Amino acid sequence: MVAKFITDKDHAKLFIISDTHLIANQLHDNGSAFQRMRDTSAGKDLDYQEIALTAFTRKIIEDKSTALIITGDLTFNGELASAKKLRSIFSPLKAAGVHLFVVPGNHDIYDGWARKFENEKELYAQQISPFDWKAIFPDGYKNTDSAELFYSVNLNSQYHLIFLDSNIYSHQGLTPITNGRISSKQLQWLENDLEKAKKNNQRSLIFMHHNLYDHNQVIHGGYTLDNTSELQKLCTKYKVNVIKLRH
Repeated sequence: MVAKFITDKDHAKLFIISDTHLIANQLHDNGSAFQRMRDTSAGKDLDYQEIALTAFTRKIIEDKSTALIITGDLTFNGELASAKKLRSIFSPLKAAGVHLFVVPGNHDIYDGWARKFENEKELYAQQISPFDWKAIFPDGYKNTDSAELFYSVNLNSQYHLIFLDSNIYSHQGLTPITNGRISSKQLQWLENDLEKAKKNNQRSLIFMHHNLYDHNQVIHGGYTLDNTSELQKLCTKYKVNVIKLRH
């Protein structure tokens, strides 16, 4: 079977970002409850998100990019409305022939903290399910199993892009889980996928949300994969030199 490529260009241009943490403007009235949350949101900019992302969309199109890749935490805390708003902001990319490839972060699916804000009140907002995720961001998920959120695409004859789901999901998001792990099923799929890319003489690039190594000696719990050694072995075996994370 002849591999299907995203582009026939040898020098494709990719934009890669992470942790947009968008909260749709429709989910708050800028009242006291929202301001209280904003003031304690670990430095996240919640005031100009939609404006900044809209300008960024224009930049991507002007640069004639091949794809935009987002490595997780697209939404503030897994609000369905925020995911739909993000897709709307980036919708001009499709008309311009730019692909949008995403992987979920620990704040995106069944997060448990999805909220909307009205005056003094903090209210529950509808969460994102795996089904919602794939429906909102279909590019890349077209040929995957309906229950899985990992996939791969052939960028061109030289590069194979692999998108892993490193999240651990609680039951319907009753409590958020920050730790990451690559499941045994996904590891087996990954090895098969890496083998196919090797036979096609392609270099594989991996994208995921959690870290493969500790980037900080003090803060790494919940950031680095719980089973990082298993993925490291596969990357060594297949000479994967580039893994793009959230940091």
